[in-house]
Amino acid sequence: MEELFQFPSFTHTLQVTGCHFGRKPPGWTYPLHHHHLFELVYCFRGEVEQEISRERLLLREGDWLLIKAGVRHQLANRSEAEYGYFNVHFDLDDDGIRGLLASAPYRHFMRKETEGSKLTSYVKELEQVRDRSRKDPSSGQAGGTDETAPLPFGDLLLLQAYTLLLLHELLALLREDRPSRPQAAAVQPYGRGGGRAAGRGSGRSLGRSAASASGSGASAPDQGGSPSLFAADLAHEVEERLALVMSGEASVAGVAKELNLSRSQCSKLFAKVYGLSPQQYVSRQKLKLAKELLVTTNLPMTRIAERLGFQSASHFSRQFRRWTGLSPTEFRPKHLAGAVADEGADGKL
Repeated sequence: MEELFQFPSFTHTLQVTGCHFGRKPPGWTYPLHHHHLFELVYCFRGEVEQEISRERLLLREGDWLLIKAGVRHQLANRSEAEYGYFNVHFDLDDDGIRGLLASAPYRHFMRKETEGSKLTSYVKELEQVRDRSRKDPSSGQAGGTDETAPLPFGDLLLLQAYTLLLLHELLALLREDRPSRPQAAAVQPYGRGGGRAAGRGSGRSLGRSAASASGSGASAPDQGGSPSLFAADLAHEVEERLALVMSGEASVAGVAKELNLSRSQCSKLFAKVYGLSPQQYVSRQKLKLAKELLVTTNLPMTRIAERLGFQSASHFSRQFRRWTGLSPTEFRPKHLAGAVADEGADGKL
């Protein structure tokens, strides 16, 4: 009996740039930036603070971080120890894979979550490729501090193979990710007014090309719906302006007008990069600030409502309950609630 099992034919393009191992001393920082490819980071020594889309997380030894293309971030080693890491930027022209990778601005996998995977074993294989290159006299490298070594063809194939195997393990983790898990587990909100990009006030020139950035002109978005670099820049400009105002629906329309965008173009571009609408972003920022003010200050509800752009304290209270299931008074620590009551009795509001 003859039997034939045939695998499907396919053609895919894997793009890999900036694949490297690095070590950074205490006090090292890297400024606000973004990439047009996905970024995968593994911390194998020390820790580093990552600020991504105005949210802050700490990447510790054994942790992995996936950052979506176009998402702005910056780094700082605020510890007293050296930070050691593996980093690769990549893209693959498969719509299903790219859709899964781009389902959130970033994914932080802690050490315990990846212990059953083969991620670290593949990094060790890449370390061997690196070490062979360092020892190869023909590479011209002598173990310097900034090495970009040419690789023989066999090692180039291994680099591609292990990148794909890392991607295979990463996709398995993403598929196992439960729906209840936050898409971007922030541990601390990004400080208001921080991390501003250079060259503010450039909205007029950005707006002139808005049609092409949103996919309606000659410059179409990348295959699979990933944002172009220009679209990412424009979405970041929208985000920065929204972060400065807390007046709800009017602010979104106002920012779109300032950048010579229609309301629909603004929402489409923003959602493509950040994974949520401008209105959802404003609501999320208001909720963060509301929680911060309730927990760290003794401001009365009327003042908090005013700070957040609500027409009244009752309006703010209703919206806060929709967000959290609790009233602002129930959410606020009891010792602060008592302080507010005391100040109100003394007439010191």
